[in-house]
Amino acid sequence: MLDPTPLRGGPLAGLSVLDLSWGAAGPMTTMLLADSGADVLRIESPAGDPARDEVAYRVWNRGKRSAVLDLRDDDQRAAFLRLAERSDVLVESFEPGVTERLGIDEATLRRRSPRLVYCSITGYGPDGPDAHRPGYDSLVAARTGLQWEARGYPGTALNRISRAGIPLPDLEVPDLPASRFGQEGPVFLRSMWPSLGAAYLATAGISAALRAREVTGLGEHVQTSLLQGAMAAAGPNWQRVDNADAPGYWMWVTDRRAPEGLFECADGRWVHFWTIRPTLVLDAAVGDELMLDGPRDDMRGGGGVRIGMDADELPILYLFHQELVEAFRKFPSEQWVAFGAARNLGIALVRSPEEAFADQALLDHGCVVEVADPEVGPIRHAGVLLEFAAAPGAVTGPAPRPGEHTHQVLAASAGVGLADGGGQHGQASTPAATRQGAPLRRGPLDGVRVLDLGIGVAGPWGGRVLADLGADVIKVHALHDGYWSTTHLGLGTNWGKRSIALNLKDPAGREVLDRLLATADVVAHNMRPGAAERLGIGYEQLRTRFPGLIYCHTRGFEDGPRSSQPGTDQTANALAGTEYEDGACRLGGPPLWSRVNMGDTGNGYLWAIAVMQALYHRERTGEGQRVGTAIINAALLATSYAYSLADGTPVERPRIDAAQRGLSALHGLYRLADDSWLSIAVLAAPAWSDLCDVLEAAELRDDPRFADFAARRAHDAELRAALEPLFARRTAEEIVPAFDKRDLPCEISSTTYSTQLFDDPDIRARGWIATAHRPGVGRLEQPGVLVDLTVHPGGVSGPPCLAGEHTRPVLAELGYQSDAIDALIASRTVLETAPTP
Repeated sequence: MLDPTPLRGGPLAGLSVLDLSWGAAGPMTTMLLADSGADVLRIESPAGDPARDEVAYRVWNRGKRSAVLDLRDDDQRAAFLRLAERSDVLVESFEPGVTERLGIDEATLRRRSPRLVYCSITGYGPDGPDAHRPGYDSLVAARTGLQWEARGYPGTALNRISRAGIPLPDLEVPDLPASRFGQEGPVFLRSMWPSLGAAYLATAGISAALRAREVTGLGEHVQTSLLQGAMAAAGPNWQRVDNADAPGYWMWVTDRRAPEGLFECADGRWVHFWTIRPTLVLDAAVGDELMLDGPRDDMRGGGGVRIGMDADELPILYLFHQELVEAFRKFPSEQWVAFGAARNLGIALVRSPEEAFADQALLDHGCVVEVADPEVGPIRHAGVLLEFAAAPGAVTGPAPRPGEHTHQVLAASAGVGLADGGGQHGQASTPAATRQGAPLRRGPLDGVRVLDLGIGVAGPWGGRVLADLGADVIKVHALHDGYWSTTHLGLGTNWGKRSIALNLKDPAGREVLDRLLATADVVAHNMRPGAAERLGIGYEQLRTRFPGLIYCHTRGFEDGPRSSQPGTDQTANALAGTEYEDGACRLGGPPLWSRVNMGDTGNGYLWAIAVMQALYHRERTGEGQRVGTAIINAALLATSYAYSLADGTPVERPRIDAAQRGLSALHGLYRLADDSWLSIAVLAAPAWSDLCDVLEAAELRDDPRFADFAARRAHDAELRAALEPLFARRTAEEIVPAFDKRDLPCEISSTTYSTQLFDDPDIRARGWIATAHRPGVGRLEQPGVLVDLTVHPGGVSGPPCLAGEHTRPVLAELGYQSDAIDALIASRTVLETAPTP
């Protein structure tokens, strides 16, 4: 049994967190806080959690304590209020209005405890037309269109949103079984992208608010929603521009017609090959043995044909596609993985989550852990996903039984045996914490300077998160980054930053960077291991000179045998299990790489969160440190709904069916008479009778196969077969009002949400859309700041930066005179791009 007031390590040591959340987003948020050292107390209702997933909760609630309190009871609510007065953070996910009725709303609690950071996670926001829509992950994915966008649209979402033509509209698409190009209908995903996005946003907002509290003494109200999480999951792919045909803007990678690099091998296993270097594979597979020796991909264009991402490159990829299919089928997956490692190519085995949990390299690194659960024995699951050199976090124990610590908690709330070290009255109380100042002007990270040397999406996305929350982020571009910065991914990841373009191989360029380092609080990059050291900017090379520096290095994989291999969103999702689960591979389906997923962007959120928690730690201790994470860590968080026994044995858990239509007959998709698709989540036991009434199916209610929950679960396939024709005879116009009248959770799976998003007056009024003008594309719109802070609101401070756009003013700030700046430009040490109005 966990001690009721454990002393923990981690950057959040000494913080006390009350967890009143349910579902997925809130429990994942508080899990991340607990792993970073916070003492998390889960407050559970005597009625239980209607969305409780026993498998997922065993992971998401590890290292927490649990107390059962009835907040409708005056005495128990009073005990809770005493707990709240001594807490630092509260996380809740009640439907809007419930906390007010219970007397535990943000305004009430922060009057009693002004330093409290109160986080609310809702389905669609605290008010507005959708505020009371059911906030289940699958239903939000349906309403926001993610169930359609997971497989993608021809021409990508960018073209649909901007109402632009499809590039290469007459392109003849080859057989693409991995993407199920010809399959009709939406996809019910096992991955919980709206909830995962909301968890990232909530954890980022809380971490930023804690830093601001140390500076100002002020608490905060952090708000986000599963809707905002869905927008975060869509990431840079939801953009609207005037000119989608601008040279270099459009990229084919999320086009439904695009080969994804998924190939079946001779042993029936699949591998994900990304980025695709076709000639290296084809040349090696010519004979009867796969040639491991040969040219390596040096990431600079050598070692075979490299397929670009412009529209004109897609037909070239098609030319190689069938040959690649045949080549991969010649040899087993184990040989292809070894080939990728030998040739420095990204070739990853598509694995189940359970296979990932058995990976010794992940266990050695700690991003997978083994925990002794008192009820089921030793289990393995996602581990510590944020890395802190000076204050490492840990998974401190298994999930508690509901109410396991009720007695100790009630005694402590009454002052009986109250231990030291709890929240504001314990380790978290510092001289800085006693200050009471004005709110920070730019946001909770006002006064923090970040040097962002990240590349691709996984690096720069975290810099954008920090910029949105008020940091001064200087993007350090290479001289050749002009092309990338004008692509939709370059534009999507660099909002609110300033750019200086440097030649870091030139001593004069390194001198410029050295001056920047002297002004920085944070340095972040995702270079291959050893690259930063060769430039003289490795952590050990900087820590003595800049002891307060927060140094973030993020990677594709764990810090282990794969660390030097090319790590991508695709290969990390293959290794961690999302592609396996979303593709129903256990039932023979090919893997699915979702066009809306959080591999690269999830890595960005994770490293931004690590930086903010390290900044909070520095405010308390004055200590800088090295922090990090990896794309595979983000993918492991996405599959954290699963665990395995320590011997690798899977446990029974919710999984999608072979047709990707749902987790069960009562939690899935149904086609209606008008060819629309209805997503339902009829999970509460009393709702079964109401469903039978709506469908006019008394025979189902009386059928002994479906008499109770256990029976319906045992006969799930038969139940779906019985329900499908009942739904097929009704239209959306008929059935949705009938469901809503009886509070049966449902949503139509939208094909238009993203195309209407940018004109939605409620969304725009909330400030969730950022707008700018950029050369080539003209007016550019994209989801903006997706976590709302009341006391220290963030904001998109500027348009996406272009490579070298701010070179001259940044150099001037560093003390360079005009003639010296001209000389640096003339010598190509730096690049200056003309500023854009």
